[in-house]
Amino acid sequence: MSTCQALIIPADQAQPARLETIGTDLETLQTLVHGSIEAVSGKDWHFYLNEEGKILGLMPNVRAASLVWELTGALTDVYCGDVVFLGHDAQGEEADLPAYVIAIWE
Repeated sequence: MSTCQALIIPADQAQPARLETIGTDLETLQTLVHGSIEAVSGKDWHFYLNEEGKILGLMPNVRAASLVWELTGALTDVYCGDVVFLGHDAQGEEADLPAYVIAIWE
């Protein structure tokens, strides 16, 4: 099992976002987002969220949306539930979240 540094952003703003080394297996990712995962990709980063977040009425993740806005200058969706940001390498494999994404977050 591969491990990578990830940024985990809970939808509940009372819970702190955190950098954490996590396993990148499906079971771990599903546990972190509380259900089936959906991936949203950026340049050299991506994030996972619960693919049924809107249907289930999960809380919108304002902090994740703000980070996406900072990274891309655009928002194309409402992201609901907890979100896990990771990086990916040139082959599309999971990797540590890029340092510039962490710097923007901080």
